[in-house]
Amino acid sequence: MPDRGAPFFFVFPDNEAAFAVARRLRRSRPDLSSVGHASGRDWIIGRWDEADLTVARTGRTRVALVGTFPRNAAEVLTRRAAHLRDPATLDDLALTLPGQFHLLASVDGALRVQGSAYGARRVFHTRTGDALVAGDRAAELARLADLEPDTTALAIRLMGMVPAPLDERVMWHGVTAVPPGTALLARPDGAPRHHRWHRPPEPRTPADRGAAAVRDALVAAVDVRTAPGGLISADLSGGLDSTTLCFLAAREPARARLIACTSTGDESFNEDGRWARWAAEDLPGVEHFILPDEDLPKFYDGFADDDLRFDAPTPLVASRRRVTVLASRMAARGSRLHLTGNGGDNLFFGVPTHLHSLVARRPVLALRRLHGYRALRSWPLAPVARQLADRRGYRAALAALSVRDASTPVPGGPALGWLRRPSLASWLTEDCLSLLERELAAAVPTAVPYGPTPGRHTELAALYRLGRDNQAIEDAGRAVGVPLAAPFLDDRVIEAAFSVRVEDRVDPWAYKPLLVRAMDGLVPRRSLSRATKGEGSQDAAAGLHRQRDALTALWDDSLLARAGLVDEAALRRICAAAGSPELRDERFISTLAAEMWLRTTVTTRGAIA
Repeated sequence: MPDRGAPFFFVFPDNEAAFAVARRLRRSRPDLSSVGHASGRDWIIGRWDEADLTVARTGRTRVALVGTFPRNAAEVLTRRAAHLRDPATLDDLALTLPGQFHLLASVDGALRVQGSAYGARRVFHTRTGDALVAGDRAAELARLADLEPDTTALAIRLMGMVPAPLDERVMWHGVTAVPPGTALLARPDGAPRHHRWHRPPEPRTPADRGAAAVRDALVAAVDVRTAPGGLISADLSGGLDSTTLCFLAAREPARARLIACTSTGDESFNEDGRWARWAAEDLPGVEHFILPDEDLPKFYDGFADDDLRFDAPTPLVASRRRVTVLASRMAARGSRLHLTGNGGDNLFFGVPTHLHSLVARRPVLALRRLHGYRALRSWPLAPVARQLADRRGYRAALAALSVRDASTPVPGGPALGWLRRPSLASWLTEDCLSLLERELAAAVPTAVPYGPTPGRHTELAALYRLGRDNQAIEDAGRAVGVPLAAPFLDDRVIEAAFSVRVEDRVDPWAYKPLLVRAMDGLVPRRSLSRATKGEGSQDAAAGLHRQRDALTALWDDSLLARAGLVDEAALRRICAAAGSPELRDERFISTLAAEMWLRTTVTTRGAIA
C-alpha cells in the first residue's frame, strides 16, 4: 500500500478557542480529515485510514475508536452512546473489545481521550494560546504549538534504562503525557484532568484457567486482524512468539491468505532458521518466504535515515532497515498487514525479579527457583542474597541511585530489586551528570512504582517502554509500505497473561510455560518444544565494524555536544575502535538514538536552545 505518512490525530474541546486553532490547522494542512462535535465545531482532526476509524453519533454524544477493532464495534459504540451522560463512565468499554485502539468521546462538548491500558497507544496534551489540544503524537502536538525540544528530557534519555517517573517525561517543553491506563478528561471549556480507568490485575489466576484466557485473547487478537481478508504477512523467526501468530493467522485460510517470512541471519550460531523451517512444514498452504542471508541489512545500516519523526529517541535507529526488510519485501507482494511477535517475551518469558516477593509468600518454591536461575546464569550468591534481603520501598531505592558510580554492572547479573543500577557512559559531560543528579533527586519525593512489587513494577516499566518503541517500529513499517501489528501488545492479551500467578508464568526450568500451555492443540508440539532463543550479538558487532567510519564522523558536529550533554571527542575515539565494549550495550544506542532524534527534530523545528 502507498505510504501517506504515519497516522495521527488531534482532539479539540467544544469551545471557540479550540475551534480557532482547528480552523488554522485545517487551512494549513488541507489533506487532513475531520470529525465534528454535535455543535459542528471540529472534534477530531488528523490522518487515518478509513477502516481505522468508527464513530457512533446519538444526539449530542459522539463516541469513536481509532485503530484496530472488531467489525461489530460500531454497534457496541452506538448502544453505549445512547445512554451516555458522562464520558468518565466509559471505563469498562475498552477491555470488552479485542484489538488495539484509542477511545474518544464527546458528550455535550466534554471530552474523553483514552489510549490503551499498557502503553501501546499513547495520549498527550498541550496548550496553544488559550486552547487545550490532545492527541496521540507528541511530535505532532509540538509542531502544532511550535514548541522547543527539552534539553533535560534529552539528558534523561542518555541514562538508557530510565526509572519512573522520569521515563514519562516528554521530549518537548509544554507537552504532557497521559500515563498508560489513564484517560484525559476535559470540560467543554478545556480544563483537563487525568482519570485512572484501569489498574493491572492481581496475579491470582491458576495456570489452567489462565492458559485458557490467554488462548482466547490471542485468538481474538489475531482474528480481528485477519477478518478483513486479503493478503497478510507475518514474521516466522522460529521463536515461539512469531510461530504462535503464524499458526493462529493460518487457522482460517478463507479469511486471509498468509505469507510466513523468515530472516535468520548467520545460522552458524543462530538456530532460528531450522526452527522456522520446521514450523513452516506444519503450515500447509502457507507460503514460506526466506530472505537470503546476504540480503539481510546489518545492524547500523541506515542509522542516519531521517525521514521519520518520532515522539522520542528510539533504539530502532540501530536496526531500522533490518527490522523492516521483510515488510519491504511483502509490500512488493501486496501484503496489507504484517504481524510481529513483539511483546511475547515481556508476557511469557517473565523476569526473575518476581523472586523478591515470592520469597516472602512461598519461600520453599522461591528458593528452588532461585537455585535454577543461579545455575543457569552463574549468579554469585552474595549479591542475590543482598538484593532479596533489601526491603526498601521504591522511593528509597530511587534515592539510592547514583549517576557517579563508574563501575559497569555484570551483563546478565542478578537484578532482583526495584531498580537496576545505572551505568552511564564515559562520554557524558559533567553538566549532563549534574543535571541527571538534580532530576533524580527532584523525582524522589513523589515517585510511585508501576506495581506493588519489584517484579510487577519491572515488567510494567519494560512493557510501557516497549509500547513507545513499538510505535516507532510500526511507523517504520508503514514507511516501507506495510503497517506492522503486534497482537501480543493488545490490552486483553496482556491482561490475561498478567492475571496468572507468577509461579505459573515464570520458571527458570520451563520456557514460556504459560504460552506453551495456552497454544497446546493450536501449535504443533514440535514447535512448542523449543526452549532456546536466538540472539544477534555477533551480527551487531559486525554492523559496528562496518559502519565505524560513518559513526565516528557523526560526532564531528554533534547536536548533543552543542547542548552540552556529550563529549564528542570521546565519542569519536570510541567509535573509531569498533570493538570497544562501550559500543555493545544500551549506553551507545541511547546516545545514538538521542543524537539522531535531535537531528530530525532540528530539521523540522529549528535549533535547540
